[in-house]
Amino acid sequence: MLMFFGIIGFLLFIVFLVKGFISIFRKKNFKRDFMIALASFILFAAMATIDGSNDPKEVATDKEKVATKEVKEDSKAEKKEDSKEEEKQADKEKEQQATKEEDSKEVSTNDSKESSTDEPKNAAKKADVKASSHGEQATVTRVVDGDTIHVSLKGKDETIRMLLLDTPETVDPNKPVEPFGKDASNFAKQTLSGKTVGIQVGSEPRDKYGRLLAYVWVGNKTYQEMVLEKGLGRTAYLYNDTSMLDQFHKAQDIAKNQGIGVWSIPGYAHVDHNHGYHYQEEKKEETVQTPVQKPVQKPAPQPAPAPQPQPEPEPAPTTEFFQNCTDMRTVYPNGVPSSHPAYQAKMDRDKDNFACER
Repeated sequence: MLMFFGIIGFLLFIVFLVKGFISIFRKKNFKRDFMIALASFILFAAMATIDGSNDPKEVATDKEKVATKEVKEDSKAEKKEDSKEEEKQADKEKEQQATKEEDSKEVSTNDSKESSTDEPKNAAKKADVKASSHGEQATVTRVVDGDTIHVSLKGKDETIRMLLLDTPETVDPNKPVEPFGKDASNFAKQTLSGKTVGIQVGSEPRDKYGRLLAYVWVGNKTYQEMVLEKGLGRTAYLYNDTSMLDQFHKAQDIAKNQGIGVWSIPGYAHVDHNHGYHYQEEKKEETVQTPVQKPVQKPAPQPAPAPQPQPEPEPAPTTEFFQNCTDMRTVYPNGVPSSHPAYQAKMDRDKDNFACER
């Protein structure tokens, strides 16, 4: 129906538009014709617009658009739900992973605790291995002084006299306690008591007292070097073994150049291996009270005794001289004591008042 009015309006628009142009040529009133044509065109346009808005195709298109939007919204909702489920699944996986990490941390903590408890044992084993890498493994059972110890070696108690080392005396009954002797003895107790050490026997296994002559290793360093570096001893007591003498001289030079320990007292220690420690204990001045003199009665004079003949002086012992111990042993195979005419201090290596003993 609306379409019909639109067609009529379009036809009227054409008719009056043509009529208006004719009126212009005829010079008649054309304004009325153009106004009617304009009104007809407006009517046509209005009917066409109203009819187009009621077009079922357009309505169907709108419905399709609405349906498409709903489908899109449904798909978006489904996607959101899927994403939420994925997030939940990811959260669950994260929780499971965190639980696994906590379990692994607990296991590692337990392992670290067990390893920490085993560390002292492993350290002791390593120390034993280090000690046994030099000489034979032994345990120090007692410290006598700075250069003599007792060890348990192969199930036996052995007295070890350290080679190439001489520390001041502390236990010799015939000598006073010499300076730095107690320091050397205390250092030996702190360093060696109850420890596992390496015993490397020298070229001459034992001295005349039956003591084992050896180098004492603490890890990868000899105890002799430790003492020499601190100035608590000097190089001596060679016993025909000079394999480490140069190395010990370098250790001794550290303390000697610094003037510490036995090298801090002028003339006390000597680099010459045949000299001991030159130390004399200062005598304490004793205050003596002079008693009150009482009058003494002079005895009666007695006749002078007859002069007695003077005893003849004993003949001076003849001195025997030898160039060295080898020369002396050709005459005295077992050496000589200090009272013997052939005794010389330079041939008494261990200063025991017996020269060139075997």
